[in-house]
Amino acid sequence: MSSKFDLTKYLEKIDDIIKNILKKSVKNKLTYDILDTKKTIKYKIISLKEKQRLMKIGLIWQEVLGNYDKYEDLGIGHETGLDIISRSKKIVIELKNRTNTDNASSKKANLDKLAKFKKLHPEYTCIYGNINDTTELKTDMGNIKDIIHDGVEIKHYIGMALIRMILEENTDLIINFMKECIDKYLD
Repeated sequence: MSSKFDLTKYLEKIDDIIKNILKKSVKNKLTYDILDTKKTIKYKIISLKEKQRLMKIGLIWQEVLGNYDKYEDLGIGHETGLDIISRSKKIVIELKNRTNTDNASSKKANLDKLAKFKKLHPEYTCIYGNINDTTELKTDMGNIKDIIHDGVEIKHYIGMALIRMILEENTDLIINFMKECIDKYLD
């Protein structure tokens, strides 16, 4: 017997998750360069903080999508190496924050993981998902492509096409809630 999804409890959980991820301390160790100046060090600090913020946003997305109704966040180190699964919907996802997150070899390795899963579980839809594309317009429009990799079909969902597929009618509400939480907890 399945239980009815409780959106209020989900939002409370997401609030806690976002708070914990954003409040987690990070190392502020800069790489040394013989040509460093006070000005370049200032820019390096800004760059480091932005990289750390983007990593945290990626973790937030995985938790938000992976804890939604009928989805499970597989976390780090799962035997499949993948990020999110819905056993009831027969969907598995490798999730990336941006379309340019993976270089060519990383993308191939991620598609390899999805293809391996698809061969073991042909009833599943395997998705290589990107939350953001290179521009706001492309992200908002979203896109779905078919990729044939290692002889199997993998779906490539980009932007709002991915988010709406998972969050369905609660997409706008949850995105607005996430933005409020991020503003509330981001230092």
